[in-house]
Amino acid sequence: MKTQSLVSLCTVMLLSFAAAPAAEPAQTAEARVGVYDSRVVSFAHFWSEPARTERDALIASAKAAKAAGEQVRLKELEQQIVATQKRSHLQVFSTAPADEAMAALKGKLPALQQELGVTRLVSKWDEAALKGIDEANRVDATDRLAREFAPDAKRLQTIEQMKKAKPLPLDEGEPKGSTR
Repeated sequence: MKTQSLVSLCTVMLLSFAAAPAAEPAQTAEARVGVYDSRVVSFAHFWSEPARTERDALIASAKAAKAAGEQVRLKELEQQIVATQKRSHLQVFSTAPADEAMAALKGKLPALQQELGVTRLVSKWDEAALKGIDEANRVDATDRLAREFAPDAKRLQTIEQMKKAKPLPLDEGEPKGSTR
């Protein structure tokens, strides 16, 4: 009787574990994290063909609105162009997050993380996200992410120079004469 009760109890326990949803893997200090220079990734994205095509289309729309005398539309487009320029400037010269670049890579990120053997990707300037991650568990993902935007030889040369330069503090990264 005791044996049968023990078997029944073990069966119930095993079934309850099998039915329970799998727990998310905990982010531990042992997890490998891909760390990237957001300036480099933003720069590579800025010069990529899709980003240039998007910028060119925005500028063409503004020119068309101006030619058609659509002042309200022109003003909207000019504001959008200025905002895009400011954001790009902060991302390339300062420590602002590389939001547009990472969004452009969104569909490729799981495969890139698997290739790099990392659980997540974090900007090297995001001190809060990197807190508690030992240096030995940080994988430099900068070049791999930048390569996704197919930079030409001239841009690769600039990227190497960027890596050696210190970024501007965010509050100093604003283009001259701008107001946030």
